[in-house]
Amino acid sequence: MKFRIPSVGIVVSTVFWAGYIPVAPGTAGSLVSAGLYIVLQPGGLLPWVLCAFFLVLGYWGSYAGRKKWGGDPSRVVIDEFAGCWISCLAVPSDWGIAGIAAAFVLFRIFDIFKPWPVSVFDRMKSAAGILLDDVAAGIMAAFIIIVGNLVYGIL
Repeated sequence: MKFRIPSVGIVVSTVFWAGYIPVAPGTAGSLVSAGLYIVLQPGGLLPWVLCAFFLVLGYWGSYAGRKKWGGDPSRVVIDEFAGCWISCLAVPSDWGIAGIAAAFVLFRIFDIFKPWPVSVFDRMKSAAGILLDDVAAGIMAAFIIIVGNLVYGIL
């Protein structure tokens, strides 16, 4: 039996093989993102710098996965990773793990049901489309968290 080392692009696109989980690979990629956010507890500028880095990785990984498997393969979960990270950025630090869980759940709802404008990006047949539908879902989840925090602060 010959062991083959996967390309870095495939490792990135599958978020270190989380995309190979047979049930709900997108949820697995999102969980890795939320878990990393919890572990790092990034503050200041770091989460934003990491977000930019993950968006670049997201495009590259989406491109690599699309090139290898075609279409929008379920194994490619770097896009979910980046989108979930965006939703986590909106969580106030005093919300703790419950806030990150809320960001994760909201992101997954928007990613799965694909309301407008997520659906517009989902119809794009490119690496950018693979990434941008999850970016839109992450932004929508972040918006809900921000509004929730504003309402909670008023009450």
